[in-house]
Amino acid sequence: MAHAWVLVANQSEARLFEAEKRSGELHELESMIYPQSRMSGRDLISDAPGRTFDSGGQGRHAMGNTEQLHRLSGRKFARELAQTLERGRTQGLYEKLYIVAEPQMVGNLREALKPPTRAAIAGETGKNLVNQAPGEIRAQLPRWL
Repeated sequence: MAHAWVLVANQSEARLFEAEKRSGELHELESMIYPQSRMSGRDLISDAPGRTFDSGGQGRHAMGNTEQLHRLSGRKFARELAQTLERGRTQGLYEKLYIVAEPQMVGNLREALKPPTRAAIAGETGKNLVNQAPGEIRAQLPRWL
C-alpha cells in the first residue's frame, strides 16, 4: 500500500503522485486534463451574450460573466478529482493525502470531498505547481510524509 498520495492541480490540469516511503520521491500515477476550463466563455455556452446600453452614454456592450463560467468548470473538475481520490481511499491505496493546488482549486476540492477523504488530508499548499518537476513539488511538502 502506498503511504501517501499528492494531488497537484489547477483549474484545468491535475497530476496525481504517490510516495511509497515517508521521505521518498514522488512517482506520478496519473495526469488529468479538463479542457472545458481552457475554453473561452463563448465556447462554454451556446448563445452569444446579451447586449445592453451604457447607463450614461450611447455605447453598447456585451453582457456576460465568463469568469463565473470558468469558476463553475473548475468546480466540475474538482468533483471529478474528488471521485478519483474517493476511489483510491476506499480501495486502501493511500493513508495520507496532500493537496498542492491554486487557492481556488483547494477550496473547490474541500467542497467536493466526502468527510472521510477530507479527514485523510495531511496537508495543503495553495500554489500552482502543475507544470513543475516532481522534485520541485516534493520540496514544497513536509520532509516526512
